Amino acid sequence: MATKYISPTEVISPKRHWSLITVLQDGGPGGCALALGRWENDPVLAMRWNGDNDTNPIGNPQSRGLPTWFIIPDAYVEPILGTLRADQLTLARNFLPKPKR
Repeated sequence: MATKYISPTEVISPKRHWSLITVLQDGGPGGCALALGRWENDPVLAMRWNGDNDTNPIGNPQSRGLPTWFIIPDAYVEPILGTLRADQLTLARNFLPKPKR
């Protein structure tokens, strides 16, 4: 039986370390997604490539056949935040820790 496309809102692994707060951007099947979440209870920005119904329903990254998120390293958070709409940016800035100078 074929696996269906998994929406970023359904990506909750690894449950022991990750909790999804909200998906900021969802490019749909074949696109990428950006989210706010907690990794070991620390607020983080995360990203993943969505899968699709045809060739890769799980997307990337994945671990042991489960879809997962990639935690954006601190050095890249600010440039990525610069791509967000004003409402998304406000939400992200209120959730994420202040950048270190």
